[in-house]
Formats: sequence, structure tokens, C-alpha cells
Amino acid sequence: MTETSDTPDPVRFSHALANGTLAGLAWPNPGSPRLVFIHANGFCASAYKRLLGRLAPRFDIIAPDLRGHGRSRLPTDPDNHRSWALYAQDVLDWLKQLDRPADAFAGHSMGAIVALLSASAAADTAPLALIEPVILPPVFYLTAASPFRGLIKGRIPIANAARKRFDGWASPADAHARYVRHRTFRNWAEGVLDDYLEDGLTRAEDGMYHLSCTPGWEAANFEAQGHDIGAALRRHRGPIRVLGAERASTIVNPRTLTRRGIVIDRMAGTGHLAPLEVPDRVAAWLGDCLAAGPRESGNPGNGPLEAQDHG
Repeated sequence: MTETSDTPDPVRFSHALANGTLAGLAWPNPGSPRLVFIHANGFCASAYKRLLGRLAPRFDIIAPDLRGHGRSRLPTDPDNHRSWALYAQDVLDWLKQLDRPADAFAGHSMGAIVALLSASAAADTAPLALIEPVILPPVFYLTAASPFRGLIKGRIPIANAARKRFDGWASPADAHARYVRHRTFRNWAEGVLDDYLEDGLTRAEDGMYHLSCTPGWEAANFEAQGHDIGAALRRHRGPIRVLGAERASTIVNPRTLTRRGIVIDRMAGTGHLAPLEVPDRVAAWLGDCLAAGPRESGNPGNGPLEAQDHG
């Protein structure tokens, strides 16, 4: 895949759901396989423009902003947020409104799990490409789905850190100046921070700019682990490929994947935010694995994406 910073601009979309609107970005390419890409917790579709633009010549791409993120306007209730199945239901409701079904799903971090949950319910033979999916030890999911789920709240360091995020700037430039110095953003590819802030900030009535995904909602997502990844993996019959980072990976319990024969490709020199750090390399991986289908996987699926008949 050619590595270039000259990627096509996306178009915006917004669809009405029962209790609000789901927005996002699309790279229309009629006649090409339709790829649904779902972003990570705290981010939005615009953060992945450098990644998805590289895939636009090969796929018809649609990338939603999840509930509580970007330009989507759907209610959030951090105190009663239980699982990422909430997002999957939003995606399923949205997909029913589209002109044709998805041919493949991909996602990053939380978005990878939402892609799995969605695909296993809507298109269980569609190829899946999961980038740094959040795979935790079983005890987290069992606790989160039990009457003892309150034990999790306030005990996950990354969630506690999210609640303390600074939130409020006079201009996007002020937010950029703060973030560009932070270690989280230090290794991002050129232009990605600007892309993220495009929809990652929302202007309030008082003129101040705030995070589109509020600190409280981001924290609640880290703690809402009541979804059933195992059930989704059992339901899904299509090929599954997984990309893991070399450092700070969120694939904490890889056996959840490997015992099902799913291969984890490790990308050297990358961290959990690889799609934002090296969008060219991750785009190449996505394009190759969606074209090639499974690799020695326990989910043999239907073979290469280009060979499938969706008529």
C-alpha cells in the first residue's frame, strides 16, 4: 500500500435513532466492499482520518461516532452504564437504516470490541480486523455482570485518571497547545491531533470548548465491562484478525483469542495508540488482512473479502 499523506476528505453523515442522532464520517466508494470502522473510548471518527483515508481507494468506509463521542447526540448515563453492548445496539440500529449491509468490520480498542459485538449479531460471517481490542481477565467481566459490579467503580486507575481530565478551553488552539506537550500525544503522526480535535471538542453555549466525550463518560466506559466477549466470539463464524501493540497492549488476556485459534499480529515499535501513531502501517495491515482473510485461524470464515458474494 502506498504511504502518502494525501488522503481523500470524508463526508459527514447523521442518522436519527430512537432517542437521538448518530453521526460520523464516510469515504464513499460505490461498488467496493463496505467497511465499518469504530473508534476507541474517548476519541471519535475524525481522529482516524489519516488511517481511513489510506483505505478509501479500496473500501466504501463508514465510521460512526459512538454515543457520547464526537458529533453524535445520544443520551449518556455514566452512573448506570453497564456494558459496551449499549454501543453495539446503537450500531445495529444504525446499520438497519443504510442502503446496503456491511461487508467487513474493524475497530480500535473499545471500538474493536464494539465491532465484534456488532458483527456477531448483524453479520456473523463478515471479516473482522481488531486493533488492540480490550481483552481483560475473565474476573473483570464476571464481576461487572454480577450484583457486585459496584466493586469496580473507583478501582480502575485509568478510569480514575479519566475523571480528572482537564476539560475547558477558550479555543481549539489552546487545547492543541496543551495536548501537544503531553506524552500521550507525543508520538502521534503529523496532523492526527488536529484531526482528533476537529470533532473531539464541542463548543458550549458560553463559547468555551469542551471534550465531546466528557471525562465522566470516558471513565464510565472503562468500568462498564459487563459485555460477553466469549459469546460474541462463539457466534461469529467469519475470519478474525487481531493486531497487537508491542508495548502497553490492552490484550491483557490473549488466551481468550489464541485458544480459539485466532492469531495476534504484533506490530513492532508501536503502543496501544498505533492507529494514531503509525496510520500508514496500520492501514497496510488492515488492507492486507481484510483482503487475505484468516491466517491459520480457528475462525475459517468465508475466505478473502474480495471473493465473497454479498448479492
